[in-house]
Amino acid sequence: MPYQDNAYGLYEIHRMLLEMMVEVDRVCREEDIPYSLLGGTMLGAARHKGFIPWDDDLDIVFTAEALEHFLQVFPQKSEKYTTSLEDTWVARVVPREPINGQRPFVDLFHYEPISETGWKQKMKILMLQTLQGMLKEKTDLSRFGLKDKVLLGGTHVLGKLFSKKCKLRMYRWVSSHVARGDGSLLHISDDQFGCLKVLYRAECTQEMIDTPFETATLRMSALYDEMLTRQYGDYMTPPPVEKRVPMHANWRE
Repeated sequence: MPYQDNAYGLYEIHRMLLEMMVEVDRVCREEDIPYSLLGGTMLGAARHKGFIPWDDDLDIVFTAEALEHFLQVFPQKSEKYTTSLEDTWVARVVPREPINGQRPFVDLFHYEPISETGWKQKMKILMLQTLQGMLKEKTDLSRFGLKDKVLLGGTHVLGKLFSKKCKLRMYRWVSSHVARGDGSLLHISDDQFGCLKVLYRAECTQEMIDTPFETATLRMSALYDEMLTRQYGDYMTPPPVEKRVPMHANWRE
């Protein structure tokens, strides 16, 4: 489908994100680093052959080893973009300089093993959710139920006791060391609050396929249908109109 503006007025953001992603894809192919589109970006590829019209970010996922390799080589191979590990618990590709007063980003998630035992899964997820609440500087609590509002509100206050560097170090340790199981089950340990509990088979990381995405050709897991069904259920049916809204408000400096 031709790349064009849409009713949500996101043409410029989509254009910048696609330009960044083409650069990411180039480096990954040159360095033989496997990656997959993820979440709403994978859903957009499957349902729209590009961005979800109201989406305003771009997400990809690696194995832990592949992400480490990418973070080492990408800043050396890209003149216009680099990586950031300090903004949130999620690694990002960011422009070296603002683009028209904006700082678009591509989120770089990664898989970690998680135990097959239910209580161990819940323990790890709760620890990561607690640390996310501690790390968040601003949280839109209106999107959460009462239980999660209490957890996020309380952990936000608790987080004021620790430096950001300390909290990031704790988050990454829990992500990579707690309740790892035998490696047959994975989750995306740096995903957003509600998605930490979505579990994937290890086979989802093993084969990538090319997929059209706007004017580019990008990569996603050959098991994309299984992944999207686990996260969204009937993912080919769009949400109600009132839920078709951009999720990020921090593009401009």
